[in-house]
Amino acid sequence: MKYTKTFETRSYEIDRHDALTPTALVQYLQETADHQMHDTDKDYGLIYREERKAFVVSRMSVEIMRPVYKYAHVDCDTWVVPGKAANFPRAYELFVEGDLVARAYSNWALVDVDTRKLVLQSEYDMSSYPEDREPEMGIPTRFRIPKTMEWNDGGTVPVTLTLTDINGHMNNARYYNCLYDCIPNVEEYCITSLNMRFVHEAPLGSELKILRSDFLEPGKLDPRADKIVYFKTEANGEDNVHAVFGLKRWE
Repeated sequence: MKYTKTFETRSYEIDRHDALTPTALVQYLQETADHQMHDTDKDYGLIYREERKAFVVSRMSVEIMRPVYKYAHVDCDTWVVPGKAANFPRAYELFVEGDLVARAYSNWALVDVDTRKLVLQSEYDMSSYPEDREPEMGIPTRFRIPKTMEWNDGGTVPVTLTLTDINGHMNNARYYNCLYDCIPNVEEYCITSLNMRFVHEAPLGSELKILRSDFLEPGKLDPRADKIVYFKTEANGEDNVHAVFGLKRWE
């Protein structure tokens, strides 16, 4: 069974093309999942405060069919996908006037806040959330950064209070605009895919160091893209996030 929440794109969520920014799009996904949990049983905050457990995203793959523009009414569907071991997958689809504009597949881990140990599927009751199929993604949900990648300096971002969430680290949705802004001549491109692997947290007070690749051919990573750009970030000297974005020139 799918859960649906409707959004209207706002003026502060769009770019110079009147299109929804990457972070705003991912925030719609995050908000819909949180509302499903709140309406069904317990939201993320209640699980954290009452059970001392935290859901943290390990992978997020977003395929974008077309930009979403200002004042659009966006219906976001989400549902839980069957998982194994310590994996808690979740899927999403976004519609504007009945047309599919984006879909996403994510994998989450449930962490005991005090022991820092992963909680297994068998140890946590998710029966309140009906499960459904894995979405038919047009991009891979896993990727590897080539070992021979040559990196460019993308600058640094201080992890301030407004970038963090209840877990005390940079919220996953906040990364997307930070990386997007590092792309040369970014205003010439729209996003066709966002693929992220979250390796390690960036806690409050740390500094995010961003590295990016040159523009590369997309190959099988994104059939809709003209080019792709890889990213790697570090926080406190540790690997933080690996990412690859698909880009298409505005027509």
